[in-house]
Amino acid sequence: MNLKEFLQKVVESLVESKARYALAGGLVASIYRKKERITRDLDFLILADIQTQDTAETIIESFGLTPFVIRKADMEGGPMFAIKKKSTPPYLVAGRSQGDNTKIELDFILPAIPWFDSALDRAELNKINFSFGTIPCLTVEDLILSKFYAVNNDSRRFTDLDDLKSIFEVKHELDLGYLSGQMQKLKFPVPRGIEDLAPDALRIISKRIRRKWSTAGLSILLAI
Repeated sequence: MNLKEFLQKVVESLVESKARYALAGGLVASIYRKKERITRDLDFLILADIQTQDTAETIIESFGLTPFVIRKADMEGGPMFAIKKKSTPPYLVAGRSQGDNTKIELDFILPAIPWFDSALDRAELNKINFSFGTIPCLTVEDLILSKFYAVNNDSRRFTDLDDLKSIFEVKHELDLGYLSGQMQKLKFPVPRGIEDLAPDALRIISKRIRRKWSTAGLSILLAI
């Protein structure tokens, strides 16, 4: 089964489950990048009426993959006690193949992740044709925000950095008002290393966010 065939089957499962969903990840990034990149996994936002996590796990298992729950502390690199106790909200259900490298992997992003709500709403107005039908997809602005979140939590996410570089090189007509507002609300600065490629408005907002971080950190030190 190739990626497009797998995509169609996953979408059919999502429709059958009556979940709201939106395509994210590498396949959507390729739409906005200067050059398409190869991916061997699919990423979706998912929101079910009842038990979104259970719905995600059921769909993953139906494709012969093993679901793994990834929580806030896992995504953000700590604190370690929270990782060990699994005490933070689930952000992602990752579907992984066990010993079979030929299988395409499948990840479901859950509603607790910070940028989820507006991204899903906007994706439903941003449907893209994939030959078998149209699919709600993350807008370029929400994809950028998702990459900001990923890279700011782990600077070694080189694929996400490359996606951002390639997307900025295209010079899309971005909704800078929306992006700036979300960056401030979510505290997502432009990741270091690609700031020169970002639009001026985003660099200005990024500096404000980092300045607030620095001020907050200094206040904590002075209070100790």
